[in-house]
Amino acid sequence: MSAARILTSRIVKAQSDGALADIVKQHVGEFNAIHVSAAVSTIAKLTARRRGTRTLSKSKRDSVLDALERRVLARVDDFKPQTLANTVWAWATMRHQPSARVLAALERRMLACVDDFNPQHLANTVWAWATMRHKPSARALAALERRMLACVDDFNSQHLANTVWAWATMRHKPSADALAALERRMLACVDDFIPQALANTVWAWATMGHQPSPDVLAALERRMLACVEDFIPQALANTVWAWATMRHQPTADALAALERRMLACVDDFDSQALANTVWAWATMRHQPSADALAALERRMLACVEDFNSQPLANTIWAWATMRHQPSADALAALERRMLACVDDFKPQELANTVWAWATMRHQPSAQVLAALERRMLACVDDFKPQNLANTVWAWATMGHKPSAHALAALESRMLACVDDFKPQNVANTVWAWATMGHKPSAHALAALERRMLACVDDFKPQHLANTVWAVAMLMNNIEGDKITIDQDVLDRLLHQLEATEFSTLEEQAFQQIFQAHHLLGDRFKPSVALLDQAREAWAKQLASISSSSQSSLEKIVAACLDRLGIAYDVEALTEDGMHRIDMLARGRTDDGGERLIAIECDGPTHFFQASDGTYRIDGSTYARNCGLRKLGLDVLCVAWHEWIRLPKDERDAYFIRELQERGIVV
Repeated sequence: MSAARILTSRIVKAQSDGALADIVKQHVGEFNAIHVSAAVSTIAKLTARRRGTRTLSKSKRDSVLDALERRVLARVDDFKPQTLANTVWAWATMRHQPSARVLAALERRMLACVDDFNPQHLANTVWAWATMRHKPSARALAALERRMLACVDDFNSQHLANTVWAWATMRHKPSADALAALERRMLACVDDFIPQALANTVWAWATMGHQPSPDVLAALERRMLACVEDFIPQALANTVWAWATMRHQPTADALAALERRMLACVDDFDSQALANTVWAWATMRHQPSADALAALERRMLACVEDFNSQPLANTIWAWATMRHQPSADALAALERRMLACVDDFKPQELANTVWAWATMRHQPSAQVLAALERRMLACVDDFKPQNLANTVWAWATMGHKPSAHALAALESRMLACVDDFKPQNVANTVWAWATMGHKPSAHALAALERRMLACVDDFKPQHLANTVWAVAMLMNNIEGDKITIDQDVLDRLLHQLEATEFSTLEEQAFQQIFQAHHLLGDRFKPSVALLDQAREAWAKQLASISSSSQSSLEKIVAACLDRLGIAYDVEALTEDGMHRIDMLARGRTDDGGERLIAIECDGPTHFFQASDGTYRIDGSTYARNCGLRKLGLDVLCVAWHEWIRLPKDERDAYFIRELQERGIVV
């Protein structure tokens, strides 16, 4: 046996890092390409055998690897496809990052001998580059693609999966010819795919934005069903994530099989796998079983401390999208975790989180809302239009009143990107302002007016109704100086509403149209046909209020009025037919006359709560009060948060005082 072969044998038979280090130290100057590749591969195998532990100190191990890298440079032209592929594979496996000079030299050598690469060499090389986060030159990637096309019929399932996984990880988009060739080969050997290869393949296609043919997706589904019991959590999560990202709707059998497998191994799911799974289900509009959702919740509670900002946001977004109401324990755990990592939240994650809470009708703690506001202020310049609109919509829906500083920051950012606002963003933003009773700056309002005019033809019916209602409320409900809206905006919005098929409008939209007409008068005059339907919807709403049972607050207030001898009508309809008053009280004045007082028992839905614990009535309640006063009625609002703080023996005195201040003899 030659000396070179004896040296190779000693290298591959080394039983420890230390033994191999001694060989390298003594003989590295004699190493050829095979010796270098064998040494690097042996270190990788020894490391893997010991689950990443080392018998050498880090400095000594690094010294060995540096010596081998220098030898690569000295003998690079002797490297053949197998030694080249094995070397980079070994570096990647042991998470070693060689110098840029070494990687460049091996790239040049690869280009010189690429036509001799076989499928395993090709797959191992691109897998290694991707694992090392190395981005090869366009020339190198093109050469490997050409070689892959020449020998694609010899690729096995693992080669195929590793190749597309590597391309996706490197953010490389291969040619259509290359993707088509791999798809054809995949169909030929699909029955040989193991779960990890299946999951990596669909994950890669999704990450690359590639849409495989229906035949290919169906074949992978069939193969998945055949080996689903061998799927591990990451493979399950990556598969459903990929389907959702590709907008692929798998069969009911496939989804059911993955659910069953998920239930069998749920205790091994990590935070990322949990979040990806529920995100995928929500994106696919799939409603998993109650058992599946409960199991994932239990697992989430067990590993919640491992959640970072993205899994947190994706999980609650998914629950909200699926209309799933998680347990109080699950929501509280996610809130606590969010507080711990709030400074890592990105704009999309912030917006998705508050949107989800609002959609689930969940009221997070004041501490959580304040923390999200602070984080929003820190990264507001990175907010996109949808993030902005979803955030203010969520605050309004949750009844949260953000600080003036937060609202001003969002307005400033909106001005910077207003031309990218879509109709829904515009509608949600003005709706939120109106609901919160927020007076936007003249600049912000003018910018949204211009944007409305630019995209009004693309507004959907609900966007139109929300916008008209919001504009009417903003023009009538703001304290102090009133705001004005360009008449052209109102005319264009009305024109689009009139052109809408009325059957596509929901009852709420008709109610909004009627209220807008009432508030704006001649500035907003729907056609007879539209106005009749709007009036009918408004009447139905009032009728439903009159037929509903009294709230507990209304019953307590009524009892107080009875004790004081004050006459009143329940659910009284105003003369203009616009409002039903909880209690219309008739009191005697000092001069013997009669005075009407509208008593409204306002529960939590009528108020916004700021992070400091203070309350403010919402835009709709303010509009109601203004409307009642315009009819000549005095308005007494009994706020639930003030009422519950009153001792029971002081409630009658409270009413006596309020009525006397309004000139009523009690």
